[in-house]
Amino acid sequence: MKAVVFDDEKTILNVIRKILKKENIEVYTFERGKNAVNLIKELKPDIVFLDINLKDANGIDILKEISRFEEKPFVVMISGYNDYKYLIEAMKLGAYDYIPKPFDIDKIKKIVKEIKETIKIPTNEINVSTEIVGKSPLMANVFKLVGRASTTDEPVLITGESGTGKEVIANLIHKFSPRSENPFIAINCAAIPGDLIESELFGFEKGAFTGAITSKKGKFELADKGTLFLDEISQLTYDAQGKLLRAIQEKEIIPIGSNKSIKIDVKIIAATNENLKALVEKGLFREDLFYRLSVFEINLPPLRERKEDIIELINLFTKQTLKKLGLKKGGFSEESIEILQNYDFPGNVRELKNLVSKLISIYRERIITPDLLPPEVRNEPAFDIYQMFRKEIQTKLLNNEKDIYYNIINGFEKILIEEALKVSKGNISKAANLLGIHRNTLHKKIKELNLK
Repeated sequence: MKAVVFDDEKTILNVIRKILKKENIEVYTFERGKNAVNLIKELKPDIVFLDINLKDANGIDILKEISRFEEKPFVVMISGYNDYKYLIEAMKLGAYDYIPKPFDIDKIKKIVKEIKETIKIPTNEINVSTEIVGKSPLMANVFKLVGRASTTDEPVLITGESGTGKEVIANLIHKFSPRSENPFIAINCAAIPGDLIESELFGFEKGAFTGAITSKKGKFELADKGTLFLDEISQLTYDAQGKLLRAIQEKEIIPIGSNKSIKIDVKIIAATNENLKALVEKGLFREDLFYRLSVFEINLPPLRERKEDIIELINLFTKQTLKKLGLKKGGFSEESIEILQNYDFPGNVRELKNLVSKLISIYRERIITPDLLPPEVRNEPAFDIYQMFRKEIQTKLLNNEKDIYYNIINGFEKILIEEALKVSKGNISKAANLLGIHRNTLHKKIKELNLK
């Protein structure tokens, strides 16, 4: 086997050279990438280790040229960047894997071992590696799948808990696909009544039903040459599921009230937080539609399973909120970030985004310290006035204080009446109404408690 390595750091070149030589691989190393494409054509390596940020060349541009080769080597991208855009672009262009710096030596050994095994398999049986690299392995795998899904026109099914960012991933697939210049149309199947979903998807002709005073294009027609995102697909009626399946298979639709079919060219991305297989078994979701939609499936992990991403997400949402509010500074203390990393976020990324936005909107440029975080995030019980009251009574009883009953009752009664009078601006009738007592009773209490 033969390998070439392009990296402008001598240390990286030496480390990879040693690893590969121990694997009995012939190695050629280069600090520059200007002639990389010609060198690869000349040397015909089995593996290429390619740095994205070479001093005199862009690794992604070199990868683009390699992707046009008739016989392509296995390309492993190396980069100090953790930006998902590079990862998606690399996988989209056919990279075998992507390793961030500083890299794990065992990881390289594992990749080389996999490539060796893969080379032994006949070309038509090659399995694309799903080796996970990066700070958050689970999301690194998701971004790889996004890169690959963006190259096909087959339907994609995105699954995962509510709030994991299914529409964000659908947008990314569209953005990195050849359809990116055309429309991305999203529809929430759960938000539209069952009797209207067909007209939303396929459109209708004037006079098709009462109220159809003009013709209207459906989402399929609006998304032509682009992408149609069907969120909460499990909420479609059984009848609508059948018509959706026909539209996907036949690549044509018939608007309601029309007898003419319209050819459509649409990439379908569906999403759900339900177990569609279980719904199929219960007879609530069509089996044929399920298999048609799940040709390419991406499962989004919940935030509690990828807590290493929380810091970057906090930074992202903080910057977005500060920009939106026109603020120059603000954010979370290290202690607060540590607490957030230990929280499970049942609402996933959506909950984290809303929390960051809410706290910065409230406290503006003030640093968010732990005491400003919600009690449930700090793993503390919410403030309970009755529990506090109970503890106060217990303390007084244990201290053998005198006249506990009258002191507590009179103390609370005084506070209640004072606050009611403040809110009502001294209006006795209004204060009595707020307290739910007769105005004569309130007059009497005011005198007894010596209130003005």
